[in-house]
Amino acid sequence: MKNILVYSTDSNICLSLLMYWQNDFNVTTTTSLEVMRMVAFKIEFDMIILDTDPSKEVENFCRDLREKNSHIPIVLTFVYEQNSKEFDNNIRRYTNTIFYKPFDLNEITKHLSALIV
Repeated sequence: MKNILVYSTDSNICLSLLMYWQNDFNVTTTTSLEVMRMVAFKIEFDMIILDTDPSKEVENFCRDLREKNSHIPIVLTFVYEQNSKEFDNNIRRYTNTIFYKPFDLNEITKHLSALIV
């Protein structure tokens, strides 16, 4: 089974994704970006999923991870707003795909399976 690391500040989202994907993937979740950074740089994952509001800190994490592991798919989910346009443009350099909320979990699961080959 492929290993996925999920970050969200919302523990309910972490739990929901863990439960939804538990039969398809080994899912590790965290609600701390600091823990996310430590784990992502020390343990080999097949995919990183970030469910978070746009920020420079998130962009820096994605850039650093991409520099260290250029092969690992990075997926981002967030609520798109007009003021997140600059972030969206910048972060696309480091992510494989972005899903805007609300999203269809079935559609994301199909997409993840294709990315994680």
